Amino acid sequence: MLIMQPKRPLLIALLSLMLSACLSCMAQGVGLRPYVPGDWKKLIETRGAGPLVVHFWGVSCGPCLSEMPQWGQFTAKDTTHVLFVQVDDVSQDITSHLAKKMRIDPSPNYFVPVKFDEFLRYEIDSKWQGEIPYTVTIDKHGAQKAYSGLTNFKSLRAWLKKNS
Repeated sequence: MLIMQPKRPLLIALLSLMLSACLSCMAQGVGLRPYVPGDWKKLIETRGAGPLVVHFWGVSCGPCLSEMPQWGQFTAKDTTHVLFVQVDDVSQDITSHLAKKMRIDPSPNYFVPVKFDEFLRYEIDSKWQGEIPYTVTIDKHGAQKAYSGLTNFKSLRAWLKKNS
């Protein structure tokens, strides 16, 4: 009877790969998740009965970076109704670092693991040309409204209060 022993180098390589994957997940941070095709529909379906604000931003976008500290202040009072999607093709570490620096990391944060192209934009809003910053509000009835450019936080706070 022939008994095969597992090959030690193969076992070590497999364990090393598993450890690397675990460390990569830990480096992402608790709230950093990939945003992939189909996620928009899932977000809409699972948002519950309350309002939702989805803010799309990029690390190479000057206006985005200038207003992100304000988003951090805004979400310090309410992390349950706001989520962020970083759309630039950069590492997860950069996105995670900036989310922490801008203090938006307690809110759900997404990154796009592939080029943010028409197929992702189109499922969000067929009229969206890809400009950022871009914010979508979804009221308690599910009606969506999109805004390009910098955010008026006073108006957004009033909208959230009205729709909560």
